[in-house]
Amino acid sequence: MDYPTLYHSSDELSIQSQVAFFRAVFWHLLFLVVAALISVINIPSAELAIFQVMVLLGALACSVYLFSTRPDRYWYAGRAVAESIKTVTWRFIIRAEPFNRNDEVDRHQFIQTLKSIVEQNRDVLIRLSSCLEGAQITDSMIAIRQLPMEERMAHYVESRISEQRRWYAKKSAYNKRMATRFFIALIVTNAVTVCFAIGKVRFPSASCWPTDVLVALALGLLSWIQTKRYSELAGSYALAAHEIGLIKEQSGSIRTEEQLSSFVGDAENAFSREHTQWVARKDT
Repeated sequence: MDYPTLYHSSDELSIQSQVAFFRAVFWHLLFLVVAALISVINIPSAELAIFQVMVLLGALACSVYLFSTRPDRYWYAGRAVAESIKTVTWRFIIRAEPFNRNDEVDRHQFIQTLKSIVEQNRDVLIRLSSCLEGAQITDSMIAIRQLPMEERMAHYVESRISEQRRWYAKKSAYNKRMATRFFIALIVTNAVTVCFAIGKVRFPSASCWPTDVLVALALGLLSWIQTKRYSELAGSYALAAHEIGLIKEQSGSIRTEEQLSSFVGDAENAFSREHTQWVARKDT
């Protein structure tokens, strides 16, 4: 099902901003670790000193970029807009309230809803730069809307509910796996740091110990873990997958248009609630 072009534009803005945010954070942490490594090497060389200054300027540039541009803000806001559009789009094509009247009235109401979303997020949407020429009500949306109730329900269960459940389950497994890997890396780094610290006590006359570099690396790993929130997302995504599974079980009792409308409303409210909680977690 092809979503309105406004959805694709908002989705693209969110993805680009997310990539820019994590890229800047990654390079900032890497520059600090490299700067610490240069300090440990401590070779009297003008070229090496200049290189360290350049590395620190790179870290400074990343900090200024994150503070001034705030790509994380456009990541969250773009995703919020995209999810809002996705919700009203599914309500429209399944003929769920408030789009359960005749086609002409519902098309007008749908466009007015999109306009309302734009007005509420104008400061974010002025940054949209892709997918600007497509339709807001696509042919596939109309085609699905014209299907019999049973086919619309089946399409919603498979392409919306089941798809969302698979996405959350996949993301939960991924974040759990990454949390384990990064925490193992953090533990190993801290253990090696302790070993070198003990070695420095045992051999104080040695001139070069990489302890400071490992401390910077450990701090970098911890900052990355906190930024990505692997463990927190793994748990919340797993819970969302279970909740969606419970919603899916209710589809077997739908017999009328009114029941379908109520079912879609409850499901979309659940999706919106989970996404609202995600945005709130990101803003804290």
